[in-house]
Amino acid sequence: MTSAVDKPKGWAKAPDFGDDPQRLRSVRSATERDRTHYLRGGMREIECRACHACVLVKKTSEFQTSVQWNADAREQCNELTRVREQGGNPAMTPTCSRLSASIDHGVSEGIIPPHSPDTDPDGYF
Repeated sequence: MTSAVDKPKGWAKAPDFGDDPQRLRSVRSATERDRTHYLRGGMREIECRACHACVLVKKTSEFQTSVQWNADAREQCNELTRVREQGGNPAMTPTCSRLSASIDHGVSEGIIPPHSPDTDPDGYF
C-alpha cells in the first residue's frame, strides 16, 4: 500500500519531465504557444467610444464575441462603475452596452473581423 508521503506532487496525470530537460523545454514551449493562441491570438484592441476603456476583442462568428477586460478597463467603464456603486457585482454583468456598441462599430469599420479567418493568423495550425 502506498502512503501519503510516497504520492507524487502535482497532478498524477501530468508528468513533470524532471528527468528529461529537453522534453520539459519542449512541453513548456508548446504550452506557451497554446496559451498565446487561445488567449491572445487574433485579438484586436478596441476603445469604448463612451468611456475610452480599452479591451481586447475577437469575433469568431456573427453570434460569438470574446472580450478580455483588464483592471484599468474595468475601473474606467462607467457602466461597471454604476453597478459597483449600486452594490452589484460587475462580474455578473453580461456586458457593457456601450462597449458592445463600440465593438459593433469596430466590426462595421473593419477594425475587428466579423468572423474567424480561413487561415490561422497565429500560424498555429
